[in-house]
Parts: sequence; C-alpha cells; structure tokens
Amino acid sequence: MGTAAVALFYRRRRIIWILVVLGCALTAAIAADAAEQGDNLPKKAFQCASCGKGVQRGYLQAMGKVWHPEHFVCGVCAENLQGATFIPHQGRPYHRQCYLDHYAPRCGGCDTPIEGRYLTALDRKWHPHHFACATCQRPIVGSRFVAEDGQPYHEACAAKTFNPRCEICLAPVTDHYLTNFWEEAFCQHHNEQLQQCYGCGRLISEHLTDGGVRFDDGRTLCNLCRRTGVDSLRTAAALARKVTAELANLGFALSPASFPLRLVDQRELTQSGSHGERINGTTQLAIETRDGQVVKREIAAILMLHGLPAAAFAATYAHELGHVWLFQQHFPELPLHVEEGICELFAHLWLTSNPGPWSDYLIHLKASSTDPIYGEGYRIALRSIEHMEPAALFEYVKNHHGFPPSPPAAPGSLPR
Repeated sequence: MGTAAVALFYRRRRIIWILVVLGCALTAAIAADAAEQGDNLPKKAFQCASCGKGVQRGYLQAMGKVWHPEHFVCGVCAENLQGATFIPHQGRPYHRQCYLDHYAPRCGGCDTPIEGRYLTALDRKWHPHHFACATCQRPIVGSRFVAEDGQPYHEACAAKTFNPRCEICLAPVTDHYLTNFWEEAFCQHHNEQLQQCYGCGRLISEHLTDGGVRFDDGRTLCNLCRRTGVDSLRTAAALARKVTAELANLGFALSPASFPLRLVDQRELTQSGSHGERINGTTQLAIETRDGQVVKREIAAILMLHGLPAAAFAATYAHELGHVWLFQQHFPELPLHVEEGICELFAHLWLTSNPGPWSDYLIHLKASSTDPIYGEGYRIALRSIEHMEPAALFEYVKNHHGFPPSPPAAPGSLPR
C-alpha cells in the first residue's frame, strides 16, 4: 500500500468513528428526552379509573380513561365488560339493559325506559310516538295541545272531553253558554228558542226534560215536573194533610176546620182577585154582613193551581195555611206586603224542614223575586227571624201591624 493510500485509509476510518460517536450522542439525547417526557405525563394516565392504582402492564382504554381489565365492569351488575357493548353514564360503563332499567328516562306515556330519541313536555320525557292525545290516542307531535290532569290533549279533543256539554243539543259548549239553577249548561241561543218550564225553570227539550206539555191556561211544564204533578184531589188532599201536620210540629197548629180544597187553572186564580207575579194558590174568605156590618167571617176555600210539582204544591199550601193561621189567631188586617211576607215565611219554614234540591230551588225563587209584595215582604220577614224567634216576630206584627225595624248593622259590616 502506498503512502497516499494509507493516508486515505486512516482519513476514512477517522470519519467513520466520528459518525459513530455522533450517532451514539444523538441516541442518548433522544432517550433522555423521551425519559423526561415520560416523567412529565399525568400520573392518572397510568392509574386505573376504577381502583385508582397504577397500571403496570396490560391495560384497557375506554371512555378516555385507562382501566385494569378486571376492573372494567358494569356499574350495576359488576359483570366484566371486556369485548362487550356498553353505555357510558356519569363516568362508568353499564350493560345496555342495566342502564335502561336503572338510569334511562321513562316515557310519560308507556312508562318504559327510553332509548334513543325522545321529547320533553309536561315536565316528563316521552317516546315521540307515545306523546299522544289522551282522548283520540293520535300523536300530538308538531301540533298544538292543551294539558289536563297531567295528560296532553288535542285542543279539539279537550273541548269535547272537558268543556261543558249542552244538555239540550248535546254538543260541546265552546262559546258563550248559560247555566240554570240545576247547574245544567246549554248553548246561549237555546234560551231564545225554547220555552221555560213553569215548575222547575228548565228549558223544555227532548234531551234535558224529556219534552213537556202545554196547559190550556198557557203554562208549559216539562215532563220531569209532570212526574210528580198534582192533578187529582186525592193526591192534593194527602199532601195538604202532610203539610198541615208538619206545620203543627213547627208550632203552628191550626184549629179543626172544614174548608174545601180545590184545584183550578191560572185563569180562575186570576179571576179570584189574586195578585203577584207568580200565583200558585189563594185563600178565599166568606164574609157575611148584616146592616152593613160584618157578622161572620170564615175560610171559604183554598184554591190551588193544578199540575204543580209536589214540592211546589206543598210550599204553596204552607203559604196558604199561613193565611188560615193568621185568620184563626185573630190578627188584624195587615198591610199587604206584611201579610204575604208572613205567609211566605210559613212556606220557608216548611221548605227548610224538608231539605233537598227542590226546596233550595223554591227558596231561591222567593229570595230573588222582584215582586214588591211577595218578594220584598219575604225578605223583610226573613231578616226579622235572624234576630228573633218566629213566635216573637208574629206577636210583634200582631201588636204593631207591621214588621219590626231592622236592627242597626254591626260596625264594619256590609249592608244586606
């Protein structure tokens, strides 16, 4: 080998050693950097998400966490979930069924767990196909609805289900409607089309009253009232005896007397000289005079309107017995509103001792009457017995020929 060749050999050898040294240095630097980076990794990246202990070898990654394989278990049944389908919930894995049974929202319609899409309404979650009208069962999604008792309804279905139903035409009442004393609703326009029952005040129709009848004197009574209508003297006499006995039990016994009870129509009552807006009976006096002087006065007869419902007949007869009692107790001639007010009080006392819907209705009629004699007289008499016993009131009226003055209202009280 020549000198030049030897020099070239050693030069190349030196370059190779330099490259080897540089390579070793670079490898060491990379290793040191890797070690430094490993020291800076979060400790939890190597801690089991279940037990919190470090993971040395063989780990499982799921839900962005590291787990010991034996610790990746269902949060309910604790069975291992390696290789199984699971549902994450609040940082823990669950079998699908375990999650549905314990954590899934329940449908407000079917009360089963909801998996997948749902909607929220009425403070509950629903399967979309189960958010349905409680009346027609058709889905409500995408349409307006109303809530009743926690359930959804189409607006039209709610009107049919919850709005008052007209007792006359049976249609749901969605607009203006009226209600009678008996709390029966009906369309407003029927009030102008149908006749009112003289007895109970209902509008006469097939559905509400099973029809009705019209009397020759112009009155119309529904067939509900006709069921207890007093049309025979036998029925009338039996009711008359019952009312007489009940008034006696209330302290208003009548002296034995024989006077006829007659059933008449409204025309005869009018011809007898009866007055008032709603006359169902009258008491007739027979007066005998001699030389212009009254020598004898007696009850000639009690005339009662035929066809009245039994309760109305009884209350009217109690009123007429009030006239008989005043006559037998030798009351002086009284102002008309005083005498009729006292007799209406007799009817009131009988009604309150025989409570029921009919009694409530008849008391309502008396209290709301605009008749200045019967209505006003009744209200004054009723106010009077709020402050004194009936017997004391009658004694006052007998001695003073009128009602006692109303007591002053208590301080702060409202006028009646």
